[in-house]
Amino acid sequence: METAYQKVKVHNELEWCQVTDISTKEKIEKVLLKHRVSYFVKWEKPKLFSGEKFGTCVFCVNQLQKEAAEEAIQDLEDEIRGKIRFVNRKVDRTFY
Repeated sequence: METAYQKVKVHNELEWCQVTDISTKEKIEKVLLKHRVSYFVKWEKPKLFSGEKFGTCVFCVNQLQKEAAEEAIQDLEDEIRGKIRFVNRKVDRTFY
């Protein structure tokens, strides 16, 4: 017997925020894990002549956990929150 969920593909992730600093990325990861917010990270390579060596790290969260993620980020200092660029757009690619 098949379940109804086998044929349904849910794609409700948001590109929530971007950072270009590894230490900021690690602090965001820690605070999201502390508040039990599910996320995944996408890496965007730096442009050829941009001078960046790290690139951009994009945090993606489920639409249903966006508010929990925003509450969790309030635990960070203002200096760190200033380095975060909030995007809040739908993920444009399917990964399966």
